Amino acid sequence: MFSLPDWAFYPLAAAVTAGMVAGAMSFGDVNHRTAEEIRAEGTVISGAALSGLTTGNGLTASFLGAPDTDFAQISAARGPLDGLQSAGAFFALSQPELRAFEGHRLRITYQLRSSSHQGARRALLNFFTPDRGQASWVEVELSSHLTAVELEIYSGVCTWPQAYLAVWPGWDTDANAIDLVSVQITALEEMPCE
Repeated sequence: MFSLPDWAFYPLAAAVTAGMVAGAMSFGDVNHRTAEEIRAEGTVISGAALSGLTTGNGLTASFLGAPDTDFAQISAARGPLDGLQSAGAFFALSQPELRAFEGHRLRITYQLRSSSHQGARRALLNFFTPDRGQASWVEVELSSHLTAVELEIYSGVCTWPQAYLAVWPGWDTDANAIDLVSVQITALEEMPCE
């Protein structure tokens, strides 16, 4: 029977470990899109990507699944201008997304509905850029059926250090929850900016 000498154990173990680490790392995220690809294809946040949702003060979020779709259930205890202001429940855009979308008119499509338990009758939507803040919330009416709500947004600022897709459910005590299924950003025509 073949047996390795004792001195060969550590180099062989190190080589096997390095191979296992390299193999595991090769299964990581390889979907690195350029700004040009993002501009051409748009960005969709849905499914597992909804777990990237950040909630500000006064909001909570749970990530749930149903037979037909995954969604984030967002509840509000207060309004966006009550107390400490924040971007609400939001997704921060990545650097390639910022470079892809700045200087363009955008179509933002939210797929959302009133939750089945304590469902809010309305929601506030926003896309925060350097020149769009708390005064830019758009109020929409909701129903228990999944609805696509489209906003067309334009920022007159050419370079964005950050941008946030935001939502804030209605905050009535007995009706304060919504289900967010997806958000899509589509770049439209290029616009003049400063």
